[in-house]
Parts: sequence; C-alpha cells; structure tokens
Amino acid sequence: MEIQPGVVFADVGASSGALTVMMATLMDSATVYIQDIDKMVLEENNLNKIIDFYSKQSQRDLRKKNKFCLVIGDRNHTHLPDATFDLIYSNATVHVFDSPDTILTDLSKKLKPNGKLYIRDCFKNDHGAGNFCSDPSCAKPLRTINEFLIMMKRNGFKLLKQSPDMSGYPLFGFALRDN
Repeated sequence: MEIQPGVVFADVGASSGALTVMMATLMDSATVYIQDIDKMVLEENNLNKIIDFYSKQSQRDLRKKNKFCLVIGDRNHTHLPDATFDLIYSNATVHVFDSPDTILTDLSKKLKPNGKLYIRDCFKNDHGAGNFCSDPSCAKPLRTINEFLIMMKRNGFKLLKQSPDMSGYPLFGFALRDN
C-alpha cells in the first residue's frame, strides 16, 4: 500500500482492530482510524489492550509512534471525517455491505484528492470460493471480480493495481476516477 510516514490511514470494517494495530507497527507518525459498525467488537478498552500487546511485541510504544482514533459507523455511513485520508483499507468486508454503493460513495468522500482505497476480499469462483462466503456466520453472496470492478467504476473509482494473491485473496488498489 506504499505507506509513508505521516499518513492518515483508515481500516473500514476493522472488527476488533487487531489487524489494524498490527499494521500500525509498520507505520510512523501516522493517524490511524479504526472503524467498524459493531460496538461490541470494536470496543475502546479492548482496543487499548491490543495496542498495549503490539507495543510490547514491537518493543515500541505505538501511542507515541502513531495516533489512534476509534470510529463507530452504521450500515450506510462510515462516520469518518470527509477529505481526510491518504489511504483507506478494507479487508473482507465489501461482500458484507448491505448497500455497497452507499458505502462506496461515502468512502469516496473520505479520501483526499490523491488518496487511495485498498480492498481485499473473497470473490465468487476465485481461489476455490463458491457463490457464498465460507464463514458460516456470514454466508453472504459473493461477487465475481468483474462484477466488483464494475461496481467500483460505477462509484467513481479507477483501478490502479491488483495483487493476484495475498493469503488467498486478491488486493485491489483504487484512486478516485477524477484524479
């Protein structure tokens, strides 16, 4: 994702924030927004324990190295600040969105003019996936990669790059189409 020092970064659909904090060990002077819609999963006391754990593991006080912000959204809005982000990342969440066009429109408003959106997800008939998410607690229908790319274009994004495989799922990088 080409993370630079001083980046303003958001992880949308971050669940507990554990993966986000782990990524933050590789960041310097970053502002890291950890966003989800589930208040029971993304909870401040638990997030503080995760930051403490990864601070100990990395032997660096992550709170001195980066600034962390917890944000609870809803099904149609991230509640992240507009025109703020250099990078937004979302892992295995696009197939879960009830209204992906609404969320993608919201995300487009959150990026700075030259900001990038990175999405990693599971796709129908890709890497052995079927028609539905393999997580029994989800079981949502999956899109093909082509359907996903059409949806992204419809919502104002242009594809910059694609990694063919990142632990079983591809990673896509997008910019706003006007840039």
